[in-house]
Amino acid sequence: MPAAQPPAPGPSRAVKALLAAAMAVLGVGFAVMFFARVEPPKESPGRARQLSTQLDALCFVDANGDDAPDPVLWQDGKTRGRVVAVDGRSGQGLWASQEFEQPDALACPDQSTVLAGGGDDARLRALDARTGKERWAVSLPAIPDEVAGGDGCATVVMKDGAAMGVALAGGEATDCPTAPPPAAITGQFWERKKNPRVVQIDDVEVALTAPAEGTPRLTAEGRRGGAPLWKKDLPARAPVSGGRPDLFLVASGGVALVLGVDVVGGTVPRILAIDPATGALRYEAAASYLGERLLVAKASGPYVYIVSGGAVSGAALRAIDPATGATVWRATPPPL
Repeated sequence: MPAAQPPAPGPSRAVKALLAAAMAVLGVGFAVMFFARVEPPKESPGRARQLSTQLDALCFVDANGDDAPDPVLWQDGKTRGRVVAVDGRSGQGLWASQEFEQPDALACPDQSTVLAGGGDDARLRALDARTGKERWAVSLPAIPDEVAGGDGCATVVMKDGAAMGVALAGGEATDCPTAPPPAAITGQFWERKKNPRVVQIDDVEVALTAPAEGTPRLTAEGRRGGAPLWKKDLPARAPVSGGRPDLFLVASGGVALVLGVDVVGGTVPRILAIDPATGALRYEAAASYLGERLLVAKASGPYVYIVSGGAVSGAALRAIDPATGATVWRATPPPL
């Protein structure tokens, strides 16, 4: 009977150490792979924070030379803010202005100029629409409140009710008979408080109303040449702020686009498109992504631009396709 063979020698201590090290490295590798998959992606350095404007001022210029309307609005923290321009085609920020104290007045009197003013020093500043750089600044007798452009000039209404004209070339005081009269621009950025709101679509006038007391259920009416065409209650009601209903109605893409909130809870935003000739709803859609505050809705070019949001998340600017109510883009302002 052959002698028993001694057991094969096990790996040396050095080999064991090497194996342990290899396994540790492999384990770390799997851990890195695992965490790389489950961790949320981090924003790239320099990416801008989302819009946080608290003002409903919104106007349009050609900020990048593509002959398409580019939205201009405040990006602010209530007491300090900047004017920002956003590419109307993509939603990408184009430029941000210098910082303003107590941002307030904002207007686009022509395609190359933005006028902005605040309550810090009662000054009105003209910004270049392509760069956001200051062209000129002028001291006013009082804090500017509303601005409307004319032919080479603008009318400024101040918070004390006084009005004056300024030349767009250099800010000099001048008469501006081509601009709307002061009474027509007072409260310009509070158009949502007008009740009824009226838009013209071809030869049809569409009016939107809501009762000032009780549940502000929205009613729309179409008229042609002053004669009624249709009238209907809408499956939405007006949001309320400051004790009064806010009415949002714009004409775009051949429809009357209405923003409201759900009838039952009064908190979820809704988008409704009305056929101006018949009053039929082309579509209605819930839009909870807009948040609990609707600030402004304006049509320019192919889109409807909506500024909305909430107290926690801040506000956002979105471009909406009037044909479907779908969001085309949500704006990303330029890095500060």
